[in-house]
Order: sequence, then structure tokens, then C-alpha cells
Amino acid sequence: MDHDIKTVGLIFTRKKIERSGFIGLEDYAIKRNIRIIHIDLSLPIEEQGDLDLIVHKMTDLVAKIERGDTEAKVLFDRFTKYSKTHPHVIVIDAWPNIEKVLDRMLLYHHTQVCAKDTIDGEPLFHVPRSIALDSIKDWNDKLDIKFPTMCKRRTACSSTEAHQMTLIPSPQGMSQIEKYINNDSVMLQEFIQHDGVIVKVYVADGRISASTRPSFKNLDHSGDVVHFDSQTLPKSFETSVALSDDLDKVFLRSDPNDIHLHKEALIDNDKLQKIADSLHRQLGLTFFGFDVLLQSKTNAYYVVDVNYFPSFKAVENFHSMFVDILEKRLGYK
Repeated sequence: MDHDIKTVGLIFTRKKIERSGFIGLEDYAIKRNIRIIHIDLSLPIEEQGDLDLIVHKMTDLVAKIERGDTEAKVLFDRFTKYSKTHPHVIVIDAWPNIEKVLDRMLLYHHTQVCAKDTIDGEPLFHVPRSIALDSIKDWNDKLDIKFPTMCKRRTACSSTEAHQMTLIPSPQGMSQIEKYINNDSVMLQEFIQHDGVIVKVYVADGRISASTRPSFKNLDHSGDVVHFDSQTLPKSFETSVALSDDLDKVFLRSDPNDIHLHKEALIDNDKLQKIADSLHRQLGLTFFGFDVLLQSKTNAYYVVDVNYFPSFKAVENFHSMFVDILEKRLGYK
């Protein structure tokens, strides 16, 4: 059955377009009667076409707004005003749902709710214990957190700071991290021993795709504090990506024992699907990703992060999946 051509606007940065698997999408979508256009928020949206649906990642603008960028505020307000005055235009995803994953402590509480779901009487997954500090100066050794621990900014917006993290092996290391995070609000998250392998799960309207990546080796309380940018970590084993000396000591960049193959064999895709379904019900997001650690020895599942609209570049047949979702929302299916 033929349909009239519908117009879908994308609101993404150029970098995100290149990284998210969107290259070539326009040519594919038009064959299925969907015109893809890229919205420029510096111009009135009404002048850029009669839209039927918008897919966006506005978190980049929100990160700038949090840093006091008034121009970003103007662009964000233009989008929200358009959405209110054009209620017939479908928006993926609703901003109140995206806000649930922009504060890591708020996200922690949402994932805790999902972790109460059970399979055969056992928790669907676990969440590492986390605590919030308005400032690192609020730290004291009476707080209920075990080491090693990861220190992350509470904000999870698409900003450089959101990806800056610090691995702290022992309480003594807390005195060293102020130089990395200034006076920002942070979250301390207990480190889960996971044999140096992380499972990345991508969710598109309920459909999941999972793969493994190198991660941190099992750690004790010795060693140095390690500060790093999570976006620059190697995405595959035996990579030539250069790491700092301190990071190289704790990161499983090569895998001579094929640990990741053993971990991959343990991955239960049915369980990952149930986790994705639970997170979707709680968060209401169409496009998101989450990170899973299989705990060393027990192989218990720990969800350590959830992020809105990650890169789907490595997901097979993403163009087809994406247009399927557009058709469903537009009433084609």
C-alpha cells in the first residue's frame, strides 16, 4: 500500500549525525515515502517544512544551558515553543522522559525501581550502590560506600564534563580528586569487579542489540587514582588506541586469555531483553542504551549506566529499524 510522503525532522549536532548511524539515511528513507530533513534551530522551525514527526537529541543544548550559554537557551526555547504550538507533530522522545536520565542520581533511583523486578524469585539485575555529594568537600569516611569506587559528575548531559570520570581505589584517594572535578556535584558509584569486559546494549523501540567492549581489570585497594574520559576508551580488544600510563595499568586493552569470549558465551539475551523492557516501562524512552557488567565469579548482572540516544552506528540494519519505528509512529503499521 502506497502512502503520501511524510516529513521527519532530525535535531542533532553534525557530530552526532556522523556517529549515530544516520549517514545515508535520507536516501534509504525516501524509498519508503519518508522525507528526512535536518532542522536548524537558529531559524524558525515553521519555515523549514510541514513536519509530521521530530526525532531529537536536545541534551547537547541543555549541557550548554547549564554552563550559562544564553544562545543555547534561545534555541531550546524555540523547540519547546514549537512543540506546544504544533501538538499534531509527533516528538520522539518526550522531554520529561529524557530528563530522567540527565541526572545520574535520579537515574540511579529509576534503575533501582527496575531492579526490584524478579525472575524465578531472583532480582532481574542489580545496581551498584551510589551516593551523591554536592561537593567533594562533603566527603567523609563515615559515608556508606565501598572502594574501589567510580566518581562521576551527576550531570549526564552531552558535555565534556559528563564523560570525565575518576577511578578511586581506596578512601585515601579521595583527597586527590578535587583537582579533577573542581566543586561540581558528583556521584560515587561502587566499582563492580567484572573481569575487564563490559556489555553495551542498544535499544530501539524495544529491539535490542548487544556487544562487548574492553573495560577495567579487577582491582584491589592499591594503585593510583586514575582520571579518564569515557568517550576515549578503546572500543575493541587488541586496539592501537594510546592510553595514559596509569590507565594502561588498570584497563584490559588486550585479552590473551579470551576472557571476553567467555563473557559473551554467558550473555543471556532473554534477560537483557527483560531488562530493556523494564527500563523502557520506567523511563518511557524509544532510543536508549545501557551498560551491563557481569560480576566476576557470580556473573550477576549489574546495570551501571543508562544513556539517551547513544551511537547506533555499530547496530546492524539500523536504517531499517529506524524507519520501521517512524512508520509505526506515523501510523503506517
